[in-house]
Order: sequence, then structure tokens, then C-alpha cells
Amino acid sequence: MQKIVSLNNFDFLRLVTAYLVLFSHQFALSGQPSLNLGDQSLDKVRVLIFFSISGYLISQSWDRDPSVWRFLAKRILRIWPGLIVVTMVTALLLGPIISTIPADQYFLNSKTWEFFHILKLNIRYELPGVFAANPFPNAVNGSLWTLPIEFRWYIILLALNVVGLVRCRLLLLIGAIALAIFVFAIHDPQHTAHRKYSLEFGAFFCYGVCLYYFRDFWTTRKELVLLVLGVSGFTLFSVGQKYAALFVVLPTLVIFFGTASTPFIRRAGRFGDFSYGIYIYAFPVQQTVIWFTDNRLSIWSGLAVSTAITIALAILSWHWVERPALRLKRHFIRLKKATDTSV
Repeated sequence: MQKIVSLNNFDFLRLVTAYLVLFSHQFALSGQPSLNLGDQSLDKVRVLIFFSISGYLISQSWDRDPSVWRFLAKRILRIWPGLIVVTMVTALLLGPIISTIPADQYFLNSKTWEFFHILKLNIRYELPGVFAANPFPNAVNGSLWTLPIEFRWYIILLALNVVGLVRCRLLLLIGAIALAIFVFAIHDPQHTAHRKYSLEFGAFFCYGVCLYYFRDFWTTRKELVLLVLGVSGFTLFSVGQKYAALFVVLPTLVIFFGTASTPFIRRAGRFGDFSYGIYIYAFPVQQTVIWFTDNRLSIWSGLAVSTAITIALAILSWHWVERPALRLKRHFIRLKKATDTSV
């Protein structure tokens, strides 16, 4: 059967967003200042892009197949198989090789086994004696911190759909605007030491959700929408609300590009979806390269080596772990239907 190739740019966007995990972290992990886009780090902008995409695509997934069982099966089978493997590889293979303490002490150390709390989305960053002398010390997989926030918003969206609130688009819009007002006017992330990242990223996620459910409005009025948002964003920027200006403009630009169908770009996923593998393997690969070379490589040489290794692992992860796991959802769905029929 011929493989169906995506007719939009979202596969490309996911790949770019995933690669920005690696690219943006290379500087901090090498002991250099992080790259910034205005007041925001490149890594932060990458996260905001991802949550905007996620809100749109997860809404689309539910809208096409409004089943609680299948929704959960898709999310679980997308996240956990790859996460289980990368956690086992880093804790049980990479850790004892790199650790500065003997292997027997490594495996007797409670931190080694606490690392597996990652599988409960209770993220742990340290393994005993691992990367202790790196410029960015002790962090084994610092990219995973957004994963619990991501899954939390999946569950929130599921709950809102189950109770029927999303079907009322006016309520959905009011709720999203209320969250944005709280985040940018009351919480004011630009001027607080206690960031509520779950709410900040959730605002971008909800923006993506609204863009999906109001797509019949903006698909035929893109120029008008861009004009209004551009003026609004410029006004906010000119009065010092740079983060709010980014919020107003960024998700719409991202989704407009994602829903477009650009020749060549739209075929980015024809060999597989390697974005998740890049996301979960990039950080430990970069830390390992820096450890192995004693941080003697230049930023760009280290980036090139880390990119090659990470992409190779992402390809293996897709073909040997993620894609086989995603095929299991058909089995679970058939099992669920059979159970429902027997009852």
C-alpha cells in the first residue's frame, strides 16, 4: 500500500522545532551564553512554538476521532515507549560507563533508581557521578522538563471535550482569553521570579486549540487576521509588553505556516517522524560528546557531531521503538471494541 504523504507543513515544523532543542542547548551545555531572540531564549521560543502546534494538532486528533480510549491510547503510545527506552539507555548503559563512581556503588545509589521516576513524568535530572565535570554539570536529560506540562494539557483538553465545553466555541474563546489575561497581566512573567510555566505554555496551547476550532473563520481571512494581530503585537511591543506581543503573533504565524502546503517542505515526514527521537536523545548525546571530548570541540564542531549521532538514534528509535508501538494502538482499539461488545 502506498504511503500517504502529509499535504501540509506540520511534519517539517515538528522536525525544525525538535532540532531547535539540540541547537539551542549546544551553547549553554558548552558553557557559552544562550542564544536569545529579543527577551526570550531560543529554547523558550522553541517551546512556545511546540505548544502552539500541539494545541492545534491534538484538537484535530480529537475532532476526527472523539473517543476517550483512543485519544489516551494515541498519547500514551506516542510518549512512553520512546521515553522508557531512552531512560533505560541513559540510566543502565550510559550512566555506569560515564559515572565517576564504581559501577557497584552506582547501582546501589538511590539516585540511579529515582531517575526512573521520569516514567511517571516526575522528571529527575541527575545520575550519580554522571557529567559532574561538564560545563553544565550533572544534568542528564534536561529537555524532558516540558513533557509533564505537555501531557497535563492533553488531559485538560480531553476533560473539556468530554464535558462538552469545547463544543461551545464562545466559552472556549472566553476561557482562552481569560487564561491569557491572567498569564500576561496578572502573573506578568516578565517581572516575576516565580514563573508559572504550566500556565504560560498552556496559554500558547489554548491559542492553538482556538485556531483549530475557529479555522473556518481565519482560513478565508488570513490577510485581515495578520493585519489585526500585527498591529496588536506592535502596540504591545511598543509599550514594553514584548512577551505578550510574542504571544499575540507567534501561534498564528506558526499555524498559518503549518497548515500551508509548500512543495518539498510538505514531504519532510515521508521517511518517518523523527522529531520525538531528536527531542528525547539530543540532550544526553550532547552532554556525552562534551564529556568525551573534554569540551575541546568548538561550538559548531560539537553541534555537527551531536547532530549526526542524535539523528541516527532518532531514526533507530522511530523504526525500532516508536512506529512498532504506534501500531499497537490498532490492537488495543480492537480489544476495547471487543470488550464493549461482550458487555
